[in-house]
Amino acid sequence: MLILPEEMREEIRRPFGPVLRGAAAMDACRKAARPLISVGDQCASDLIDAGIAPDILIFDFKIKRVEIPQAMKEKLAPHAKEAYVVLSSAGSITPELEIAVSRVLDEGKGAIMVAGEDDLSSLLVMARAKHGTLVYGQPDAGAVVVQLGEKEIVEKAQGFLKRMQK
Repeated sequence: MLILPEEMREEIRRPFGPVLRGAAAMDACRKAARPLISVGDQCASDLIDAGIAPDILIFDFKIKRVEIPQAMKEKLAPHAKEAYVVLSSAGSITPELEIAVSRVLDEGKGAIMVAGEDDLSSLLVMARAKHGTLVYGQPDAGAVVVQLGEKEIVEKAQGFLKRMQK
């Protein structure tokens, strides 16, 4: 298991790419390289509402650690039916989460429902995906859209993972 040290928490909050809102975020996702990977319930819900089907969804039925409304759960529920269900508490990455992320990346599609918190799964995606696009939420700011497989992104994400406590 990897644990995010307290001294890294502020650094990890900085976005890995441009922060977009509303139509700009959805336009970027429409044009994005596939697979399109969504981390977070709000991003997944917004993509679905815009008619953009993410290839891979990672969610936890929470937004900012508060349970999502029933209507949003119903939107995500079809993806939860065949999702990998893994435990991963706030500030940690479990071996089960690592395995599930590797599997959906290998398959190029799928879903992961995290019992706990999904936020740090973005690091795994950025460190391991060879291509595609990641969209994840930046609290109170918008969505971050990241082109996957770029050397700088991979090295930055891997660097964070290596610095986490084992």
